[in-house]
Amino acid sequence: MIVRDLGPSDVEDVREALVTCGAFTAEEVRVALEMVDAGLNGDYLLPAVEIDGRVRAYACLGKAGLTQGSWYLYWICVHRGYQGRGAGRVLQQNIEQIVRTARGDRLVVETSGRPDYDRSRRFYSAAGYTVAGTVPGFYKAGDDLVIYYKVVG
Repeated sequence: MIVRDLGPSDVEDVREALVTCGAFTAEEVRVALEMVDAGLNGDYLLPAVEIDGRVRAYACLGKAGLTQGSWYLYWICVHRGYQGRGAGRVLQQNIEQIVRTARGDRLVVETSGRPDYDRSRRFYSAAGYTVAGTVPGFYKAGDDLVIYYKVVG
């Protein structure tokens, strides 16, 4: 596994990962790809994990405006064929190091409370994130927002 920054030639690998990972709707994939484009233009950081010459996991993160050291982890995605092999954990550790290096001290993650997001929520819990709260029906009726945070600095 090689951890590196995402580049323009990796966008198709990212699209494939987003579609195959099983977590995102078509609309969410569209938004994630818009954020990748914005990240390639410098708006976000885009760390990635390359396996066998292709990006198989990536994340999108950025500093939270008007905060002293808080960062948002907007997206993290591991290609379905590579889930459970440690790529997500390696990427998460890299994300935390990026934040610490930038003198950040915490990461905030927002995710869905739907049952099909159980695996994502277990990932965050296992990585040491704490649930800060929920907003019932945030995305739509029956689809709560779950907010996690982790102090990393």
